[in-house]
Amino acid sequence: MGMPAALRVTAVAVALVVSAVGLSGIWHTAAVPDAQATVPALPNEAPAGPDVAELVMAVAGTPQAADPRDPPGAIRLPKPTALPLNGPRKVAIQAGHWMTREAPPELGRILQQTGTSWDGITEVEVNVDIAQRVAALLAAKGIQVEVLPTTIPPGYLADAFVALHADGDGVGARSGFKAAHSTRRTPFEDRFMELVIDEYARATDLDYDGNGITRQMTGYYAMAWSRIRYSTSPFTPSLILEMGYLSNDWDRHLMVDQPDLVAGAIATGILRFLDEAPRSALFGQDLVLPPAPPFRVPTR
Repeated sequence: MGMPAALRVTAVAVALVVSAVGLSGIWHTAAVPDAQATVPALPNEAPAGPDVAELVMAVAGTPQAADPRDPPGAIRLPKPTALPLNGPRKVAIQAGHWMTREAPPELGRILQQTGTSWDGITEVEVNVDIAQRVAALLAAKGIQVEVLPTTIPPGYLADAFVALHADGDGVGARSGFKAAHSTRRTPFEDRFMELVIDEYARATDLDYDGNGITRQMTGYYAMAWSRIRYSTSPFTPSLILEMGYLSNDWDRHLMVDQPDLVAGAIATGILRFLDEAPRSALFGQDLVLPPAPPFRVPTR
């Protein structure tokens, strides 16, 4: 007996996702200056084969049959139903490198990343302190807030997610902050990042170091839903924010001595985004993702 039609649709959709996910490691190569360079495999990538399909379904849901109006090769993910459209808003603030020792082995290389430090001050303590302050400000506005450690619940769904980190250059020369989001996710992340950058620059008077955005930021594991089980749902607007250089005297002063100013800027950016993007807009329709870019064979 042949496979029922409904199962055939799901099987085909999953196969399309697996095909696209196989190239997910190069989704963010547009941000790399040398687009012809070989993109190395990350040791914390999900295993190839059927496990990839299982990972995608666990994080993003079972892919849907493509709509005839979708672009060729597009992947359609079903709109989430876990959060009611008229429910209280939900935000997650991740304190970078917090509780990394308790993270699962699947996170691989991330388990060895403990964050920077300077003059006896660790990045982790700065991240946790400011994350808790941001959470308190948002909670005072009636928002449900979670402060998350290194390990993100698989397919984490929220109205907004910000991972907080601090940078270091080893000499104290560099200053400024950075923000990034990944690709093949919700289309709301550009505006989310724009609002957070605007508020952060205004409050801290720090320069935005757009030229310093790295592949590690655009490919941040907590946003890499097709490679990492412990990541946010592609429907969750997600950013990573490098708040400043812990190695720089002025940046460190802001983060350590004026944490309420820093936290207030981040919270205000998030609140502006929530005001602009109701849950009905974030989760009210399927997410249609374009096909993964073709693999580019190195020429040298």
